[in-house]
Amino acid sequence: MSLGTPRERRRAQTREEILDAALAVMTEQGVAALNLTEVARRVGLRQPSLYQYFDSRTAVYDALFERGMQTHHDLLAAAIDGADPGWPAARAAAGATLRLATDQPVLSQLLFTPAVPGFVPSERAYAPSLRAYQLVRAAIGNAVARRHLHPAALTDNGTAMFIALVAGVAAQQTANDAGTGFDEGRYTALLDPALDMYASYFSPDRPAHWTPWR
Repeated sequence: MSLGTPRERRRAQTREEILDAALAVMTEQGVAALNLTEVARRVGLRQPSLYQYFDSRTAVYDALFERGMQTHHDLLAAAIDGADPGWPAARAAAGATLRLATDQPVLSQLLFTPAVPGFVPSERAYAPSLRAYQLVRAAIGNAVARRHLHPAALTDNGTAMFIALVAGVAAQQTANDAGTGFDEGRYTALLDPALDMYASYFSPDRPAHWTPWR
């Protein structure tokens, strides 16, 4: 598989360096306070030259979103593949998302919260997010098929509850215990009991036609 011409490889490398620098600036100054002049300085470019790689601040956010969501997708896929099928795989996906949020809180703000007013990712940048959602939904579906969970868990609301549960724990961890590692986090420790409550709520022993939402 061709990696492109030397010029194309240098350009791709410079783009990655710009994104790394942008993430560093966001970490220091806030997600919404991205300063392209400072980003250009850190990678040894004049700001007009930076626009040869990204034509706006929004374009930098968009590329960071796409790269971050692809990373999230890949982490989910690895976690699911490395776990037993069904509910264990769904739990592993939840853990992978929470670990990403804990390890990279600034990036996670861009990915999972409206941290940048007015920013809406492009269709291309959002595509990995849709693939990640399908991985989670498939894991829950497998758990339903194996009678680990009630079929209501696979409804739109059931999937949304699973995602909201993980997002809520992540938000509490990054807001109130930032800087603490995943294994030592005050709120990350709550993920397992929260997932236990989810599994209990969607117990396969409930009546087949049980509907939790009216």
